[in-house]
Amino acid sequence: MIHIMRQHPPVKPLFIISFFLIFAWGCASGPGISKGPEMDEDVIVKEIQEAITLEKLVNRLYDSAYESYLSGKYEKAIMSFETAGILNTDKMAFWKKLALNYCYLATGRYRDAERLSGELMADHPAYWGAYFNAGLAALWQRKLKTAVGYLKRADDMDGHEPVVNVYLGMAYGLMGKTEWRQGQFDFAETAYQEIIQKNPHEEQAFIELAYLYLYSGKKKDILDLIQKAEEIIKDSDEVEKKQVWLDFYLSHLKGIYLHKNGKFHESVLMLGRAIDQAPSGIRLDLAESYYYLGKNYEALQQPQKTRQFYQKALGLDPLVPYAREVHSFLKSDRGKEGPS
Repeated sequence: MIHIMRQHPPVKPLFIISFFLIFAWGCASGPGISKGPEMDEDVIVKEIQEAITLEKLVNRLYDSAYESYLSGKYEKAIMSFETAGILNTDKMAFWKKLALNYCYLATGRYRDAERLSGELMADHPAYWGAYFNAGLAALWQRKLKTAVGYLKRADDMDGHEPVVNVYLGMAYGLMGKTEWRQGQFDFAETAYQEIIQKNPHEEQAFIELAYLYLYSGKKKDILDLIQKAEEIIKDSDEVEKKQVWLDFYLSHLKGIYLHKNGKFHESVLMLGRAIDQAPSGIRLDLAESYYYLGKNYEALQQPQKTRQFYQKALGLDPLVPYAREVHSFLKSDRGKEGPS
C-alpha cells in the first residue's frame, strides 16, 4: 500500500493539451489561409504563436499532469510532468514535485523517486514528507538501513502523519526486529484512533488503519473501517477520488480482508474486480493484489494458479515485502510445474 498525499493545493482543471493542439491546428488551417503551394509559412507560424505560447503549453501540461495524477493515470501524469519540466526554464514548483514523486513510487520507478526526494529535501529540509518519500523509495529497493534512516528523520519532525510509523514498522519487520516493528505499529494505531476521534470524516485515517490491521494481523473491526471510508468517499464531490478509491483501492483492501478471514473464493472475485479497475501504470499495489490471488489459490490447493499469480506479483515488483515467501514457494515442490 502506498500513502496517498494530501499536501497539495487544488488546481482548477483546464483543457488537456491534446484538445488544445487540435484547436490550434484548426486555427492554422482555417479558411483565411491558402492551402496551395503558395501558402505563406510565416503566416502559419504567426497564427500558431498567437494561439499557443510556450508558457500556455507548459501550464496546460502541468494541469493535464495533475488531473492524470488525481485520476490514477500515473504514467500519463509522469509524461506530462516531465515534458513540462523540460520545457519550462523555471524551477518546478514544490507541490508538483510531490505529485510526480508519488507517481514514480506508484509505478515502481524507485530510483527516480529517490532522486526527486533528494530535491524535495533540499527545497524544504523541514518538511517530513520529503524524508518519508525518500524512505519509501529506499524501502522498495530493499535498502533497509537507508529506509530506516530517512523514516526516522521524518518521524522526528513536527506534523508527520502516522503512516511514517507504519512503514518504519514494516522496515523493522523486514530487518527481523520484531519488537521495534510492533512498537511502531502500536504508535501508529493510537495516532490513527486519535485522528478519527477528532475528525470522523478523515477517510485516509480509516483506510490506513484498516491496512495496518490487515498487515499486522490484528483481529479488529477492519471491514467497518473500510465501509466507513467508502461512505465518506461516496459523499465526496471529488470525482477522481471516487474513481480511484472505490474502483480499485477499497476493492483491493476488501479482497485482502476476505482472504484473511478464509473466504478464498470471495477474495478471488473481489481482487479480480480490483485488478480490472487498477489505475494505469500502478505496480506496487497491483503486485499485492496478484500476491493475494496467489495466496488464495495456495489455500485452495491449486499450485499452478498459485505459481502464476506469484510470478505476476514478482514481475511487477520483484522487491515486494513478501518476495522471500514467494521465492520459497516457487522453489519448493509445491511450486514446480505440474497439473493444477
